[in-house]
Amino acid sequence: MKGTDVVMKRNICAMKGIVIKGRQLGRTIGFPTANLSLNSDVPSIEQGVFGVQVFRGANPYYGVTNVGRRPTLDDGLPLTYEVHLLDFNENIYGEELGVVVCFHIRKEEKFNNLNELKQQIDKDIAYSREYFEKYKIIGCSV
Repeated sequence: MKGTDVVMKRNICAMKGIVIKGRQLGRTIGFPTANLSLNSDVPSIEQGVFGVQVFRGANPYYGVTNVGRRPTLDDGLPLTYEVHLLDFNENIYGEELGVVVCFHIRKEEKFNNLNELKQQIDKDIAYSREYFEKYKIIGCSV
């Protein structure tokens, strides 16, 4: 496993946001994301990809979050908070999600094309699943 191989005693940060409509590019490459408009304090977090636990009401889900400016797309967007929920396929526009950032996966990087980005996202998701399974993280909190 890459990243931190020890169970973190304390998670990185937490945030809340309303799911807003984005460009919907993630769904076209097989990774739909919930784009968050934060309604909590903006977290002090570096740009990158993280393993997260997401709360939709009282229902917890695991996921992968990208915090950054989407350099591969070079679309000039400000800092974005995008969450891909694992094993989830529902319309949640307008809903509030709580996101606990549990561990760092990698720094945000620019890829040559969408296919390279898709391959890396596959790896990020596999790593996240492995990490959550290995450490049995339930009820992350900060």
